[in-house]
Amino acid sequence: MVALLVSLRWRQLRHQLSRNPWMIVTLIITGMVALGLLAGLTAGLVALRFAAPDGAVTAIVLTGSVIVLGWWIGSILVSADDSLAPERFALLPVTATALLPGFVVAGATTIGGIGTTVALLLMLLGWSVSMPALLSAVIMIPVAVSTCVLGARVVSGLLAGWLARRSTRDLVLTLGVLLAASSGLILNLGIGALTRVGDVGEAFTTIADIAAWTPVGAVFGVSAAAAQGDILTAALRLLIALATVVVLWFASQRLLAARLVSPIQSSGGGRVRSGGLLDRVLPANSMGAIAARSLRYFRRDPRQLVNIVMLLLLPAIFIGIALMNGLQEEAIGFAPAITLIPAINALLAGTIVQMAIAYDNDAVAIHILTGVSGAADRAGRLLGFGLIAVPVTIVLCVATCLLAGRPDLLPGSLGAALGLTAIAGGAGAWVGSFLPGRAPAPGANPFGRGSSGGVQSLLAMIIIGPITLALGAPALGFAIAAIWNPALGWVSLACGIAFGGLAIWGGTVLGGRVLDRRWPEVLADVSSES
Repeated sequence: MVALLVSLRWRQLRHQLSRNPWMIVTLIITGMVALGLLAGLTAGLVALRFAAPDGAVTAIVLTGSVIVLGWWIGSILVSADDSLAPERFALLPVTATALLPGFVVAGATTIGGIGTTVALLLMLLGWSVSMPALLSAVIMIPVAVSTCVLGARVVSGLLAGWLARRSTRDLVLTLGVLLAASSGLILNLGIGALTRVGDVGEAFTTIADIAAWTPVGAVFGVSAAAAQGDILTAALRLLIALATVVVLWFASQRLLAARLVSPIQSSGGGRVRSGGLLDRVLPANSMGAIAARSLRYFRRDPRQLVNIVMLLLLPAIFIGIALMNGLQEEAIGFAPAITLIPAINALLAGTIVQMAIAYDNDAVAIHILTGVSGAADRAGRLLGFGLIAVPVTIVLCVATCLLAGRPDLLPGSLGAALGLTAIAGGAGAWVGSFLPGRAPAPGANPFGRGSSGGVQSLLAMIIIGPITLALGAPALGFAIAAIWNPALGWVSLACGIAFGGLAIWGGTVLGGRVLDRRWPEVLADVSSES
């Protein structure tokens, strides 16, 4: 059974790679990133091994604990995309006792499992400060991998029923994205807290000692105690590590048995109600219908709702970072430079418009069957996004100018923000016609495969970025100059409106022509396995 499940896992991966060339590119890029991280880990451990052996032990305990936590928390994000979900075996004459060993080994032999094992092997460089620590670390590698895989299965199993509800998935998506978006601010706070600590090394050592007594870090605490020659502590931590694996094993078995008998089914959203006001206000044609549907999706689809929330949150985060880093002037409050922060939303605008079709998934076939022109599709999606993005941008510009105490900078702020956002949206409309990106299917795990748009979105950003900077340079340049000469803000606003309008027209026309030629290919791209 173990060999069967492992081979099944890899056959599924091979099948996905054969059907989706973009996934191969994604896998290669992910592998290169992983190799870079492993190379950094190796260099750090070698340096600590010779420069500060005690620091190497502390670093390994902390790094190992983070890896285990990453497995456990990450299981929430990928559980719905598990190709070996227990529900797939519910109708087969198999038991949880027979399946669980195969599931564990299959989890350990995934790309993530192999990467974790390699990281644990590289940690032996740090454990070589002591022969007892090195020997115990070699023995504890299988225990560490088992802790990662079994813990991930328990966490995903405990939350499976909760995550099966649409409202819960939406909440988890929103909180997860907001937390990820705020990571820079959180990191800034963490660094600020460390600067107030007298002895940073001692603080990390204390944290590592605490983690070594927990189920998360006990497996690494064994070797840490062995390196210090504390056999009693090593034995106690070994008991904690082994007890953790045993408890996780039996918990996984019970959860697996329950799901084999009572499979968990995901629930969808509620009934879609007609939006009478939208239908009356927007044009009664294909463009208006697509714009109205886009607005409904921005409200109902959590994947797109988060995009709109980010339009407000991203500038707020940058303002918070500016405040923390002292970007202030005593006389007028915030420095005038913060009036340019709303222009950062251009980064989001291009991606949101570029991936608009991907969120439709195979429902975009309706456009093909009903003969919707590519230009109408591009114009409708831009109109729907613009009806939200423009008011949000205006509010942000007014707010930043008031915070800076410089209302005279409002024209320049509007010129830079509206201009860059419009240019990025137009560029996204064109690029999205041949690089639509990928998004999780409706009802699927929003953090699963395709949640970042895939390699297509990465390539799209590489194209959209230079276009936005090139066409938006006049608006941005005059907005910067307006800080010293406010009259130039009106020139910035004029440039933003002119170049933004040109970009929207170009994205609609050029993107529409590409879509008219590539509708079948676009449908295949957005509906294929991500």
